[in-house]
Amino acid sequence: MPVQFCARLLIDLVGSQKKDDAPRAALLRASLIEALGELNDQEIVAGCRQRFQKYIVEPTAIVPDLRASVFRVVGHYADDPTWSKLRELGLKTTSTEEKQNYYDALAAARDPRLVTKSLQISLTDELPTSRAVFLVGKVARDSDHPDLAWEFAKANMKALLSKTDAAGINRYAPSLFTFFSEESRADELKSYAKANLPAASAKEVAKAVDEIQFRSEFKKRLANQLSAWIENQRKRK
Repeated sequence: MPVQFCARLLIDLVGSQKKDDAPRAALLRASLIEALGELNDQEIVAGCRQRFQKYIVEPTAIVPDLRASVFRVVGHYADDPTWSKLRELGLKTTSTEEKQNYYDALAAARDPRLVTKSLQISLTDELPTSRAVFLVGKVARDSDHPDLAWEFAKANMKALLSKTDAAGINRYAPSLFTFFSEESRADELKSYAKANLPAASAKEVAKAVDEIQFRSEFKKRLANQLSAWIENQRKRK
């Protein structure tokens, strides 16, 4: 089945749901929308934006099972007005689940200016303390800018750590490095830990270093395989 046809079908199904839909079908549909959105499939992105505009007026325009995925796609490619609308909705809702969906969408924004605005929310009282402290990690994971998340965390570490428990203090900074894939970041973490983290954080630092090194090696292998494939295709012509 052509990808474009699948994209159209997914968008058509965003606002509808059959009574006999299996839970797996809804989860798969949500995952596909999110994955295609991550790949910047223009039809999926446009469809999500269109549905979001309808949702603002009529919430039934997007079925509950698909809202998190649609909002995340919308948030990832958000402009200033869209980002502000998502935040406005997050501030107004009294539903814990809805609030989480809106703020997860804000965390996914990839525009560096909006990334900075999303990170600043972690220092406010908009979210419960336990959720606010993890917003920085979500930005690092979903925005494509883990570097901005780490620089923000480093500059505001005292305030952020005040929102977590004793165990969280040991793993907070190391956890933000697990989204990097450059070998130099492993050295940076070790240097930061030596100067700023308690000895009890050594285990978490080692785990994060292992993750960075694995990502770095995996990226190199993929790059080599891709280069070899491209060269092979060139020789065939």
